[in-house]
Amino acid sequence: MIRNTQESFDAKAKGEKFQKDLVALIQEVLPEHKDVIVSSPMSAHGEDIQILTPEARKAFPFSVEAKHREKGFSPVYTAYEQAARQVNAISSALSIYAVAAIQQQGHDPLIVISADDFLELITKKDLN
Repeated sequence: MIRNTQESFDAKAKGEKFQKDLVALIQEVLPEHKDVIVSSPMSAHGEDIQILTPEARKAFPFSVEAKHREKGFSPVYTAYEQAARQVNAISSALSIYAVAAIQQQGHDPLIVISADDFLELITKKDLN
């Protein structure tokens, strides 16, 4: 819980850094769209990562809401880490990606995958 203005500024700064780090990762794998995939200003309405052209949206057809927290996501990370351990135990020449499937009562199921694996997949696959 945020108790004062400084804690609010600190939390926003961490969130902004996370957002910018995500943009940098995406720009790295889609360098042809580097100038049109940008981080939204903090507290702005809409997507946290803006895709400014139809061509870039075709290359990255995702709407990103970035959330950074000091703690609270532990069960999700625990499930993902278990999936990653299981991938390491599989003997295969295929590329196998660790994913955690999660669902909270009353919500759609979600798939959690590492950012690196996700970006590798979108650069390998035709998303059309």
